[in-house]
Amino acid sequence: MNEALNVKDMKLYAEADSIFADLAARGFPAGSALDVNVVSQIDQLHYHGAASVHQAIDALAITAQASVLEVGAGWGGPSRYIAATAGARVTALELQEDFSTVGEELTRRCGLAALVTHRRDDFLTVDFGDERFDHVGSWLALYHIPDRARYTAKIAELLKPGGTVFIEDLTQGTDFADADQGTLDRELFASSMVSYETYIDSLTRAGFDILSAHDMTDDWRAFTAARLDAFIDNREAFVRIHNEALFEDKKHFYSKIVEYFTADAIGGIRIAAQKR
Repeated sequence: MNEALNVKDMKLYAEADSIFADLAARGFPAGSALDVNVVSQIDQLHYHGAASVHQAIDALAITAQASVLEVGAGWGGPSRYIAATAGARVTALELQEDFSTVGEELTRRCGLAALVTHRRDDFLTVDFGDERFDHVGSWLALYHIPDRARYTAKIAELLKPGGTVFIEDLTQGTDFADADQGTLDRELFASSMVSYETYIDSLTRAGFDILSAHDMTDDWRAFTAARLDAFIDNREAFVRIHNEALFEDKKHFYSKIVEYFTADAIGGIRIAAQKR
């Protein structure tokens, strides 16, 4: 991957504070208390939103006694949903300072600061000292991180014995080799995208037993196509709340995702595993 690339090259990550305008349009002006159920409708940057996070809660049997680490938390949507739904203590780890800062404000306004801690850091270098977690979750973020073997081993290291992990991530599609790699890297910040089979193997090599694994390619292909159509249909309302430039940025990203899924350049995986 071209080291000159930056995660901010992804149009998805334009204007981290844009979520405040969405909330204001739903009746929550700046500084007001927030309803986490409303926020969770717009703060999830992955596919199927809070429904996917609820699957993680069920798959890992997350309880109020648990400690959870979310890797690549963005605004911290999954972290807040886990805390609000299961009552668990969650650490939302995010590399981008603007998203982490906005996420912390959203958590405070949702009244969840006692359960959700936001930390701005690089997963490869972050030091949690002796702290270990019962569960780790990550949604469409790990493929951004270089050195898959290193970060997979770190996930295992940060889990308590018998701890579990839930991951949704992009993978190489069946025609990945035919894609323009430079463009794909820039559009998706694809630092460590591997095949479905290699993804599973990397977890087993790191000391995990696979609890479940699903190829999400067909599901996500349909989801992203429908998302793009709905976004374009909602253009007038979006521009009224935000601006034309942000609409074009998001349309560009959503269109590229559809393009890559349609060409089978990318695929998807949902996997739950337990540390041996």
